[in-house]
Amino acid sequence: MNKKTLVPILFGTAIQLGFIKPLFAQTEESKIAFISDIHLQDVYAELNSREFKGVLNPASGKFATIRTMKSQVNSTRLFNENYFAFIAALEKVKSSGIKLVVLPGDFTDDGQPMNVLALKMILDQYSVESGMRFFLTTGNHDPVKPFGGLAGKKDFLGSDGSEQAIAGSKELFPGDQVAVSDQINYWGYSEITDTLRNFGFFPEEKDLFWAHPFQELDVDGYEYEKVSEASELENRVYEVGNSGLFLPDVSYVVEPIEGIWLLALDGNVYTYSGSEWKGSSQGFNQAAFQKNHQLDWIRKVAFEAEKRGKTLISFSHYPLVEFHEGASSEMKLLFGAKKFQLERVPDSKTSKEYAKAGIKIHFAGHMHVNDTGIYKDQTTTHTMYNIQVPSLAAFPAAYKTLKTSTSTSLEIETIPLNEVDHMNEFFDLYRMEHRWLLEKQDPGIWDSSILASKDYLEYTRNHLRELTKSRFIPSDWPQNLALLLQNLDQKELLNWSEMNESEGEDFLHKKLKKLQLSNSNSGSRPYIIDDFYLLKNGDELGKKLIPDSRLDFYLELMPKVRRKSFSQNQNLTRDLVQFFGIFEKLYHSNPSDHFSIDLKNNTIKKIED
Repeated sequence: MNKKTLVPILFGTAIQLGFIKPLFAQTEESKIAFISDIHLQDVYAELNSREFKGVLNPASGKFATIRTMKSQVNSTRLFNENYFAFIAALEKVKSSGIKLVVLPGDFTDDGQPMNVLALKMILDQYSVESGMRFFLTTGNHDPVKPFGGLAGKKDFLGSDGSEQAIAGSKELFPGDQVAVSDQINYWGYSEITDTLRNFGFFPEEKDLFWAHPFQELDVDGYEYEKVSEASELENRVYEVGNSGLFLPDVSYVVEPIEGIWLLALDGNVYTYSGSEWKGSSQGFNQAAFQKNHQLDWIRKVAFEAEKRGKTLISFSHYPLVEFHEGASSEMKLLFGAKKFQLERVPDSKTSKEYAKAGIKIHFAGHMHVNDTGIYKDQTTTHTMYNIQVPSLAAFPAAYKTLKTSTSTSLEIETIPLNEVDHMNEFFDLYRMEHRWLLEKQDPGIWDSSILASKDYLEYTRNHLRELTKSRFIPSDWPQNLALLLQNLDQKELLNWSEMNESEGEDFLHKKLKKLQLSNSNSGSRPYIIDDFYLLKNGDELGKKLIPDSRLDFYLELMPKVRRKSFSQNQNLTRDLVQFFGIFEKLYHSNPSDHFSIDLKNNTIKKIED
């Protein structure tokens, strides 16, 4: 792709970067869009590689630099089609007239040069064409390592349908046919924030106020030139423990329009082992200790915002409140503490610290779920709302909008991306890959029916189904529980729910033994597990996709299961009761689709469309 041509596959006219000076007028617009976990990969990148320039795509006439479908269906995110989803989201934001856009981290695949530059190109275009302003914070997939380093991927799609390794050095994948490209290496904080410096990481003259944690919070004496000089990265570092090692923290607060303070929290945490840095995906459970300077700064920011009547909107890549409707502890008991990414769930102590510091409304990504979490301390003095913004690279693909009418009255709406132009641009290439896997009798063959998806909603839902079958059930679920849930029909479950303890356990054992003897899942009905993921990942958006007949069935079943008792040795009954207890909490969720929050009275209310 010619880097001076902006998204040529989607727009008929090209705008040349460097020849148009962006002009931004101050606006009273009170709506903000939050687009998270884009995981942008340049699907037509210039690799500058002698060995590989991509696979020719007849649909576009260009050389595609995409990952295999095999890799996509085994990942919690898409790698390719989310590129087009990002453009679709920006077009919807543009058509709605929103000028302020927040990207809460994981805005690139892994912080590689080709992807950071592609993101800059796209954001520059919308800044110039539409007057949008973008405010970013880092995620664990942006600076994977704080100072960058050698990197590569083995799962790009090759010219014949096989996998093609691309790396910064052949030594990274010894024994493989490696295409060498410096565009696939990791960039660190310095390169990423310098390239994207116009998108919140550094002050802009048009801002009414901007500050970072390592400078005096002087609102009344604010001077752009002074703050700009102090904003360079070497002035924004903290010591990791007492190690003598220092890392950047690119947190900031900015007032882009009168009355709105956006508080960007860099929640990335790294540890140093031997000779290299390693990132963590746990977020604020660790950041609360390793980056406790943030908490002191947040208290000062929140105090100033409250004093001046500003609406303080916090955002980070990482959540600050539990996001499973209070079911995380039960999930740990049933599935295990290391399953379902449960180590990423903020504990109540973490939530309490940030709520006490003054955060009331927080937007987060990271988990690729749609959810609203609420933390209230025992005295109800502090209440914090955590808004989980879904990913564009997974089900449910959506973004959020926030409308403020007063400093305490908020309206939040979830905008799904059901239709995405160019969604099927690589489908013929995937078919080539599928044929190659069949010929090689590769055990990683995937279900080609995903290529019959008629829109992006169906595509991301099919991706979730394939991921559930190939990865989630084998790795996260107790085998007996999964087998029963895939084979018990509605009548059997209702009958079991009304049996006494011994009858119910005996029924389940007989059913399980019959299934194990048949050694076949050909008659399985995985709708309950599928519905579980629709609720867990999509919340109200997922619930809309469950047929009314099944919703009625769950409403009849759940109260009966809730009343069931079991003895210590009745493991099958225990697991089913625990599962449906979790299911019920996810079913009866906080509003997460379209709702209002009153920060003054600490109330949340669903808005019926």
